[in-house]
Amino acid sequence: MRTIIVEPYNPKWIDEFEKIKNEILPIIGSDIISFEHVGSTSVAGLWAKPIIDIDVIVDDGKLPIIMEKLARIGYAHRGDLGI
Repeated sequence: MRTIIVEPYNPKWIDEFEKIKNEILPIIGSDIISFEHVGSTSVAGLWAKPIIDIDVIVDDGKLPIIMEKLARIGYAHRGDLGI
């Protein structure tokens, strides 16, 4: 059995998203369409698992480029996780 932690809304989640965005955008910004905070931590007032979910919208054919650039700064592609 797995324990899932859900917390009351925390306005610091916005700050955490901005930190991640500021780290990643300089690396991939020229190759993406959009960078969005999604999921329950992006909804003010909503209880959520304290995990920042991000969607990176890319043009066709750019995903391998983005994956390579993110790997250089320590991110690992984990597929679509069944979504």
